[in-house]
Amino acid sequence: MTNSALLIGDVTLSDSPEHMTLVQVTDTHLTGDSDGTLLGMNTERSARQVIDAALASQQPDCVLVTGDIAADGQAAAYEQLNGFFNHRVPTLWLPGNHDDVRAQKGAYRDHLKRRIVGRHWDVLMLETQVAGKVGGYFSSAELDALQRAVADAAAGDKSLLIATHHPLRALQSTWLDEQAVSNASAALTIMQALSDRVVVVSGHVHQESDAVVQGVRMLTTPSTCIQFAPQSHDFALDDKQPGYRRIVLQPNGQIETQVIRICDEENRPLSGSSGYH
Repeated sequence: MTNSALLIGDVTLSDSPEHMTLVQVTDTHLTGDSDGTLLGMNTERSARQVIDAALASQQPDCVLVTGDIAADGQAAAYEQLNGFFNHRVPTLWLPGNHDDVRAQKGAYRDHLKRRIVGRHWDVLMLETQVAGKVGGYFSSAELDALQRAVADAAAGDKSLLIATHHPLRALQSTWLDEQAVSNASAALTIMQALSDRVVVVSGHVHQESDAVVQGVRMLTTPSTCIQFAPQSHDFALDDKQPGYRRIVLQPNGQIETQVIRICDEENRPLSGSSGYH
């Protein structure tokens, strides 16, 4: 991560919906090649199926893509992802530890916005990527952006949904918990000004979870490709299918959310895999 902000500017939804409907898609691990795989699973095929299913059934106001778009920073992966949406819906992107979105920011500036400004909710995109590191961290610029967003939401009597790549909490999975945002406590302190009107959605861990930490509801979402086994000491795959998260932000500050999984038995990872880079 550098000192220059990657995420800049606000998005105002054209019809200012009473209920904001979002889809979260995460950890696509695209290679820019239709034959690209991760542990034997074709990542283009799985991502396309998940995204097509999400857009066919949810009609979201916006899609949040929460990092690890590319398998290893491949420039063609970002155009590959862009093609799946084909301007059907606004999409906002975050970088993950496998990404090099910063090198592509000129081409994808419309996807690299800081915030959605809604009638009853704001949505804040926060970068946790650290160059050359697997784990996450909030720079001072990201904490400042969080501070401003919390203050704006409080002043407008609104709730706040925050999207990150790395989670802000431990998931009782030793190898993954070492990669959580290392200064999450600083962010949680800032969030306390909104009490229980904050929700955080994250990727990175390739699994579904839902917990409340210091009054903040924290969700993680399955990858569009391989899934990690929950509560594992070392790297281990789960046999669950890929999926996405549907989120409906209610005017009263409540949310409705569920994970929808997409079955494709002909596109599955290699069993017994011991990890990837």
